[in-house]
Amino acid sequence: MQNILLIVDHSFFMHGFCQYLDDTGLYEVSTATSANEATAKIEETPPDIVVLDPRMDDGAGTQVSQYLRLHYPNIPIILLVTQIDPEQSIEAMRMGVKGIALKDSDPDLMVDGIRTILAGGYWFETNITQPALQYSMDRPNRINRSDDLLTKREHQIVDLVCMGLRNRQIADQCSLTEGTVKIHLNSIFRKLNVTSRAELIVNREGMRSKKSSSAS
Repeated sequence: MQNILLIVDHSFFMHGFCQYLDDTGLYEVSTATSANEATAKIEETPPDIVVLDPRMDDGAGTQVSQYLRLHYPNIPIILLVTQIDPEQSIEAMRMGVKGIALKDSDPDLMVDGIRTILAGGYWFETNITQPALQYSMDRPNRINRSDDLLTKREHQIVDLVCMGLRNRQIADQCSLTEGTVKIHLNSIFRKLNVTSRAELIVNREGMRSKKSSSAS
């Protein structure tokens, strides 16, 4: 049974969310309502995934996010928000957040997201990714010259990343070693000025949509 640490200061949501996850029989859920309580629980038993509200009182959510990035970078984080603007969504992706969910999301959808992230993927609700995609299309885009910047192999790897393939799968598809795929990805991230797969996908899809609109 995988362990989830839920960090929120809204008791009604906390109890409802915990009850729903308990009923699935798949997860053991612990909770925290402050940064000190959260860090103590993480130190005692590092969770498999953290779900937190970044806008808790006294900046507790931000403190815990920074603490995890510094001390437990391999623990995935889902941000739980009432609302988030597109620029904040892209910044969260850039900082390595694996998922963003709205507090009023369908519980089944959120469980699917948790399952996806625990399997090594990313999960961002459509209501969040669509505005972020539009934002990336409307602003001066950092990958406007990506066709000139990337090699043929790098384009192939970007396409496979956008299809949701992990490094091992990409290596098998391209007849490369996993280490070589990582080297290519580091080069792609540097050239396109992105820092995560999620940000790469959002920006890449934005460019494709922009090209389709121009062609039509």
